[in-house]
Amino acid sequence: MRPNASADLERQNLQRSTLLPVLCLWAGFLGFSIWHAPIPGVNEPHYLTKSLHAWNADWCAGDFFLESSNAHLVFYRTVGALTLVTSFATSALIGRVLAYGLLALAWQQLCTQLANDRWSGCISGAIFLLLASIGNFSGEWLIGGVEAKVFAYGFVFSGLVSLLRHKYWPAGLMLGAGVAMHPLVGLWAVVAMSMAAAWTLLIDCWQSGSEQAIAVGRRFAVRQDVLVAVALFAGVSAFGVWPALMSVLSADSNLSFQANYIQVFYRLPHHLDPMKFKTAAYVGYAILGGIAWLLNRLVRERSAAGRPLEFLSKTIVCSAIIAATGVLIGLGPRPPAEMPFYEFRMNLLKFYPFRMFDIALPLLVSIQLAMLLSERRLLSVILPARSRSVIVAVCFGAALWLNAGRGSIDRMTDAQRADWVDLCTWVKENTPRESLILTPKESRSFKWFAERPEYVAFKDCPQDAAGIVEWNDRLKFLKKWGEQNWNGQSYSAAVTKKLHTTTGITHLVSRRWGPFDAPVIYENGSYRVYQIDEL
Repeated sequence: MRPNASADLERQNLQRSTLLPVLCLWAGFLGFSIWHAPIPGVNEPHYLTKSLHAWNADWCAGDFFLESSNAHLVFYRTVGALTLVTSFATSALIGRVLAYGLLALAWQQLCTQLANDRWSGCISGAIFLLLASIGNFSGEWLIGGVEAKVFAYGFVFSGLVSLLRHKYWPAGLMLGAGVAMHPLVGLWAVVAMSMAAAWTLLIDCWQSGSEQAIAVGRRFAVRQDVLVAVALFAGVSAFGVWPALMSVLSADSNLSFQANYIQVFYRLPHHLDPMKFKTAAYVGYAILGGIAWLLNRLVRERSAAGRPLEFLSKTIVCSAIIAATGVLIGLGPRPPAEMPFYEFRMNLLKFYPFRMFDIALPLLVSIQLAMLLSERRLLSVILPARSRSVIVAVCFGAALWLNAGRGSIDRMTDAQRADWVDLCTWVKENTPRESLILTPKESRSFKWFAERPEYVAFKDCPQDAAGIVEWNDRLKFLKKWGEQNWNGQSYSAAVTKKLHTTTGITHLVSRRWGPFDAPVIYENGSYRVYQIDEL
């Protein structure tokens, strides 16, 4: 019998008895999701309204964002099909059930593979939620609403498990699905894993001699299951990569330059510009990295996982290298134009080099702690098994306490939120479908509730270059129009009518902007609706 045969048999038996832990982890992720991000979550109107329009172009026809490019087409055509048969809220709930079910299953498989303990997934999941609740590096999150990246991470984790088990064609299929669902999440994961594999090969060359290692590599490269894996990965990932490439390559160089600048330094600097990240984020992740290094030494000495744990650690280190490269690319004076080669550096930053590291480091620490807390590990000598349940409960409870409502769609008071839903309901029931509405900045959920097209919405920024520039131009136009046409008391009927003829806007929804010399056709405690197409 092979030296690790008994450990492999034990792990297989554990994998067969993980239904209850998977269900507990699933319930924990889903419960945290609802608590942290009540429906609609921060990006759910963005994804689900885009999905419905992708299936039915007549729905909210004329909405600038909905008619822009579909960078996440696979999500719209799969999960987004729910919007054809049920409400947005129900679609979001079903989508969350599916997304966090996939994530819980892959998470549990990964933890079981490494910790050889059926409850390690629940332990690491609770610790991960607590770590994510304390802070992150570039604003990336994993447990919240439903969107493409949640499915992508689930597929990536599943593909990683298959790699660790040397099941290559399932790995190719799952990693390809991750890329298809969200190209940036999937591709950064594959890049980090490829770097880790190259690292491992270099070490093997050093230890066993280059000729022997190269010979092994050649035999590996021509294996039928490896070739099938590569073909599956390429074929499946193309469904997501192609629409994304069309979004990126659909404009000339001048338009692309403008769009990249807007995206990196104006719309998404909290995700893309390392000079905008908080000092606490750098300090926190440096401390977390040190903890991971110490824990890795403890776990490595006692783990039966061997090379799987080593490969995971190398993958996380490679994601850190990618993030560090992103920091170096973005490091420099501001305004950005003062950086040497800033156009080239800006073009690289738009690809989110920090997002995988943001998730990967707390994931590694949570798994390391779960391994130490599992049976037959270091802390099992000190802590009884029952104490693990207490640790899980404390971590999960602390995460809930720190995250109540932080992933919600807005920062409204209860009264303002009620007025907002009331307003949207009135608009849905009392305005023509072909109306074009100008909404206030907090209108992240207008199309979700009102089902009417918007002239422009700050949250709904397109992902193709032409769309990004047009989005910015519309916002600048409105700001300039507001400044130039204010007469000291109101906006006159003449300039308001000209706004309609210039833009096609038929109705204005206002909370503080105005007043306008136009009919107020609806009003509640927080909002007014002006009709300007009949002035």
